[in-house]
Amino acid sequence: MSMNFTWVSLYNKLSDWLLLQRDNQPKLISILKEIGITGFRDGLERGREIELEEMDPFTFFSYLNKFHSDERRIEILQNLRRRLHFECTEPTDVAGIPTIHPMKVHLFPRRPIRNRHDIDVLWELFKQVKTGKVDERLFQTALNIKSVGKGKLSIVLFYVNPDRYVPLDSNTSTYLRNKKLGYTYDSFASYRKLSETIVRTLGKSPWEISYEAYTYAPGSDISSISSIRTLFERLEGELEEDMDYHIFYRGQSDKNFGLVPSIYREKCLIQNENRIFKDIIAQSPVDFKGCTSTFEKLVKMQHYSLPTRLLDITTNPLVVLYFACENDAVDGKLFRFEVQTDDIKYFDSDAVSVVSNIAKRPVDFSIEGLRELDRTDFNSEEDIQYLLHEIKSEKPHFQNVIDSKDIERVFCVKPMFDNPRIIRQSGAFFLYGINGNKSTPASLNFGYKVYIINKAHKQKIRKQLEALGIDKSTLFPEVEHVAEHIKDKYHIPKSQTKS
Repeated sequence: MSMNFTWVSLYNKLSDWLLLQRDNQPKLISILKEIGITGFRDGLERGREIELEEMDPFTFFSYLNKFHSDERRIEILQNLRRRLHFECTEPTDVAGIPTIHPMKVHLFPRRPIRNRHDIDVLWELFKQVKTGKVDERLFQTALNIKSVGKGKLSIVLFYVNPDRYVPLDSNTSTYLRNKKLGYTYDSFASYRKLSETIVRTLGKSPWEISYEAYTYAPGSDISSISSIRTLFERLEGELEEDMDYHIFYRGQSDKNFGLVPSIYREKCLIQNENRIFKDIIAQSPVDFKGCTSTFEKLVKMQHYSLPTRLLDITTNPLVVLYFACENDAVDGKLFRFEVQTDDIKYFDSDAVSVVSNIAKRPVDFSIEGLRELDRTDFNSEEDIQYLLHEIKSEKPHFQNVIDSKDIERVFCVKPMFDNPRIIRQSGAFFLYGINGNKSTPASLNFGYKVYIINKAHKQKIRKQLEALGIDKSTLFPEVEHVAEHIKDKYHIPKSQTKS
């Protein structure tokens, strides 16, 4: 990525322009939609989504930065410049601009639980920041809004005035800590003084500091994990005081693996998903006798290492660290996901039944031509009728109504803890829908952070984990896995155990 910081002049103009838009909040939302941004949900009311109708200027900036792709963010800024007719340099980079978690864009809670003054407080704070005279009580009030927090507030203050304020996100905090500089504050005065000290000490502008923090690596990747201790140090730095989300983890022994469920890793698998599903149940009916839903059957199939549209996750970081350290030949990877409470489903959820039963449909199942239909017409389509039939076979009282949006989502699902392996691994799953047609998986809609485990440290970490009771025998309680672990522990050649 180029580091010409061509975005700075646009941000300064935008900040000045927003100062005049307090009474035009619906217009702000409309402009964001016009330049290609989506996702303006403001909570649920009686089971229906509420459309966002009001917004503060900090949140407006946040919407511009909810994308992980630099190319996408540059496109958004260029569209915005044209839409607002700003006479400034064309932005061709986003070097040094921190991103915002896509599920935590708003600086205010969703409407059902929002204080009616929250957005007004943020507007007033924005005005005071622009004038340079900030009332400490107002600052603390803004800081105490449930969806704000110190790190997030510092980021949006940087958006508003990138010439003056330093963003104190996780990257910058790590960078400053290694530079022996402070990175915490408890008031606006202390934040302003801290920013001034950092800028003066390093002799760089806030955006240059932010860029260096993003690319900083003191001898190795700043996200690298070399021990259990470093893992927990990294994770502790990510925790917030009033988290309105849940944390899940996934470990992969090869860092080159993507976040794709096993059924999508080879073309021949997704083409035969419905046959794989039926074959295993037809040939091993006794093993599936106790499963009352398609989701439970998918969990069982996952247990037996058959390809499914499930991706294993857990609430226990030590468990995923074990899986990330399995193969000594390559670097491993650990994912940390943040999932909003509203996005977590349970094993008996209707939405889970909808997506699970896609597994039974043939590969030509598609809703690409059906998205624009109203709910009645959508549910009258032949493909949807077949899907409804599969759902009602396990849920006779399921209403003949499927929300098309559910089919194209990824759900975080908590299973029934009736399986020793799930219990030992604190297991949960991402359940993948489709992206228009069945050949393509839905896009993962949860933000995440990645940590790398260098292959040179894997053996040491495994020994540390074993000392804490985390090994193959405890994570896989089946006797064949326990026996395998004992053989490995005592270095028994496999040839000696064969009759």
